[in-house]
Amino acid sequence: MGWQIASSRLTHDFSALPFKMKELTQLIKITPQVSGAGLRLVLQNRFSKTTLFFDELAVSHDERMRNAKLITRGQQKRIAIVGNGAVHTDALPFKVTAGQPLYFRVRTAQKQTYADFSCVYDETFYNAIMAGAVNATPHLPHNWQARKGWFCISCLEVWTAEKTPIIELTGDSLAETGMIETGLIKQLLGQGVVVNTGISGNRLMHDAPQDGPLYQTFGQALLKRVTQPVYSFPHPVMALIGSNDLVLPLIDAQSAHELVTPSQYVAGVNQLKRILDERQCPLILTTIPPFSPRVDEEQTSMLLDAQQRRLSINEELKKFAWVVDLDPLLLDDKGGLKEAFDFGDHLHLNEAGGMAVARAILRKTR
Repeated sequence: MGWQIASSRLTHDFSALPFKMKELTQLIKITPQVSGAGLRLVLQNRFSKTTLFFDELAVSHDERMRNAKLITRGQQKRIAIVGNGAVHTDALPFKVTAGQPLYFRVRTAQKQTYADFSCVYDETFYNAIMAGAVNATPHLPHNWQARKGWFCISCLEVWTAEKTPIIELTGDSLAETGMIETGLIKQLLGQGVVVNTGISGNRLMHDAPQDGPLYQTFGQALLKRVTQPVYSFPHPVMALIGSNDLVLPLIDAQSAHELVTPSQYVAGVNQLKRILDERQCPLILTTIPPFSPRVDEEQTSMLLDAQQRRLSINEELKKFAWVVDLDPLLLDDKGGLKEAFDFGDHLHLNEAGGMAVARAILRKTR
């Protein structure tokens, strides 16, 4: 018996866009991928210098929180997380069944600022809602095109005899939104635990721009992030990255000079592979998916250039045995994303697209 990661999603740095709440109630659905007889959580406050306090943390098998059980820290109901830190909660005897959701309610009456933020769009295995009142009874939303976010909870561990391998999904918003993650979990449940370290706006080669609060949330370049791993033991890594290396320079002034050439990008991919090989983490990378975002008329030529760079990069990437070519699956006859797989913004995948890409990735691993 031992502690096994059953679900994990990286919390992101929103210190540039902090959430200031007078009071807070969060309701979060997390679906474990491993069964067990007990649970504990990892609570993070990595991106704030001040201590956070939660007055109550409870778990239930029921969305309405019937028969909820309190989760404590040091046997205390009130939980503190120091600034730039993280804590494990106490172990709680509690039946956990793989594939069956758990519901966590977090409450605090204290005015606080939150910077550790997680979010998802696909609500199959994760969902969340927050309210600005300590006594609120929020109900989970059901809109796959809307972002659902929560603070501080980053990992669910269960007490189990199972030893299920970890599979990391990383990259940009194509990973973070949950569409591909859901497809992977559905096909791997019982065989592996899919953990998610994707960050919206993330790039392979360059750190987040600093010329706007939203851009600052895009995180360090993936090449830097893999040298500071969340999971330090050997495990497979599936990566979707590169769209923002080409698209962000179209919309952000600071990034305009950072538009990568095909040779620069392929060199970066080779560096990524070397870093992960040294960590004994087999890499499965996809080609850069097609994109055709709406741009101003004067940017049309820049978009066409970015699309051509994408094609040139992908021609090189397809030469690697560990790369999954997504163009035959996703590319339409106009050079953009097929309508059947389009989230609606011509950049991201809907549920069908996520499932199709998940299948393509898994075919490469088998």
